[in-house]
Amino acid sequence: MSDPRIDRIGALLERYSDGDLNAIDELVATDYFVYVPTSDEPSATEMYRRFAVELKLAAPDLRVTIPDLAEGPDGVLAGTATIAGTWTGELWNVPPTGQRYEFEVPVRVRSADDGFAFEVGLEPPGALAIVRTLGLVNAPDEMHLPPPHPVVIPEFLMRVLFTGQAGDKPCSHLADVKVVQTDATTCDDCAPDEIWPALRLCLTCGHVGCCDTSTHKHAKAHWEATGHPLMRSIRMAEGWIWCYEDNAFFERRTLERLAGDLGEVV
Repeated sequence: MSDPRIDRIGALLERYSDGDLNAIDELVATDYFVYVPTSDEPSATEMYRRFAVELKLAAPDLRVTIPDLAEGPDGVLAGTATIAGTWTGELWNVPPTGQRYEFEVPVRVRSADDGFAFEVGLEPPGALAIVRTLGLVNAPDEMHLPPPHPVVIPEFLMRVLFTGQAGDKPCSHLADVKVVQTDATTCDDCAPDEIWPALRLCLTCGHVGCCDTSTHKHAKAHWEATGHPLMRSIRMAEGWIWCYEDNAFFERRTLERLAGDLGEVV
């Protein structure tokens, strides 16, 4: 006997793959996990719809399937989503490559009142491998070079890739933030002639270090040496925050709130 949840998910993914973007509204639950938007924030459904539209514009032949979706012992559906398509349009400021890509992403799915909540099971190295394959991040042997394009990856997507969920994870360190911005344009610890993809600002002491995809990973090394857990991206217009200790990701709106508490504007 077939599972109506699996049949429903399969039918909606097929509609999306065939170009019906309205299927996203029926597929993704508004209360996606613990993501509870305030009055001035979009719902998870709206944010996923934006993401789905961007992907379809970049790869019109994109297809998403979960052929092995099945119920686990805890009653939650689990399987491996296959995402495949040919990149023929611009995506997040990166020109098309004309190449066909196929990725497999482990997912868990639970039912909600108005759709389904999808939890992505990628570990950070797996997420990095995907964005690197797409050319959004330099190859390992080219991390000392500037990125070829001014890539702006949606913060909502970064949250899902690196934490598996759309909502904020608990973090006990936000109340300890003392610094939110800097004029620095170089890594405090790198040699003057070294190049890195991006810089991170410690929100405890103001240390500026190179990112985790750089050769030396000085931002992470600073956390390991000092125990200062929170950093923010100061790359271009980015403002997301990462807590090394709690593996928690916060979008720019959290930074803006923290800046307001300190009487600053970012």
